[in-house]
Amino acid sequence: MLIIIAIEPAVSEPVIDIISIFSDEHSMDVTLRSGNEPVHGQVLFKLMHKTDVVETRTLDLEMDARTETTKIIMWETRPQFETYVATASVYVNGESVAQKSYPFSYGFVVLPRFQVVDLSADSSGVDLLVKPRSMTNPAVADFVFQLIQDGDIIYSETKDDIPVIQSTQVLINWPILLDDHTEYMVRVKAYSHIPNITSSYMTSYTSRQKVEIDNTDVDVDDFGASVTLFGRSQVPFDGNVDVQLQKEGSVPLVFTGRPEILTLNRDDTVGILWDGIAPGTYYVTILVKTQDLEILDRYETVLLIPEPINPVNQPTATQTPGFGVLMGILGIIATATVVRKM
Repeated sequence: MLIIIAIEPAVSEPVIDIISIFSDEHSMDVTLRSGNEPVHGQVLFKLMHKTDVVETRTLDLEMDARTETTKIIMWETRPQFETYVATASVYVNGESVAQKSYPFSYGFVVLPRFQVVDLSADSSGVDLLVKPRSMTNPAVADFVFQLIQDGDIIYSETKDDIPVIQSTQVLINWPILLDDHTEYMVRVKAYSHIPNITSSYMTSYTSRQKVEIDNTDVDVDDFGASVTLFGRSQVPFDGNVDVQLQKEGSVPLVFTGRPEILTLNRDDTVGILWDGIAPGTYYVTILVKTQDLEILDRYETVLLIPEPINPVNQPTATQTPGFGVLMGILGIIATATVVRKM
């Protein structure tokens, strides 16, 4: 008897899985999980209205084996229709290996109970201002702040269960260091509790070094200057403080001090000494500069260095202080003695 055993081929693990996908009229994100092998490819984001392609965006994809990543883009097309379908497709070696779509309605069928009044971001952090749509119908929401570079989330922070009863400000500071003169995108993903609605809000900025002079802690006198600086950015400040002293019609004297490297909410006091400055009135300009000589802050004041006081004439050996007075006293004593003898 011939027994034939059929062996089914093992089901191969997919190269990559799309775990979740979201889109609205502002932005789109897709979370991916790789299989047993690293992935080198692209993610194609496509925004469609019915059968028409409204916008496409592409991001490079580099993943190690068995890892997860989230890719985010911001739609640049202003919405014109009520309904859209957003699609994320992953390509490896030119071949589509995963795809998923997400339909959404522009403007929501049901609106969240809050609205975003303002969203601003810079090298220090994010400032979100929200208010209820109705004072009699307050809202509760979760806000996820995402710092994005080249489509990747490099930092994320969540503020849960924020009551929106009146105008409410939600702030975060970046706890990570940023690169100078770099474009960053910031997204706030908002989750309304009732009704259950997810929405996103986007802004962008270019990172900069930023420090400020503490105007209440600047001291300039005959001996030198003391200047206190505050860091206002997560881009490290690595620069100098220049103090310029200038008389009218003359070339300025420049003295330079170097503070510690400053980041957000750190401070340092720079001390600068000078010696032998000629008397006169000087206009003082204090400049905080980067290594590229960009001026970040300035402070101006006036310094008066007085003429030196003439020294008191020193007595000579023939002019002993008090000698005349002493001789007068001795003469009076001698005269009194002679009178008593008479």
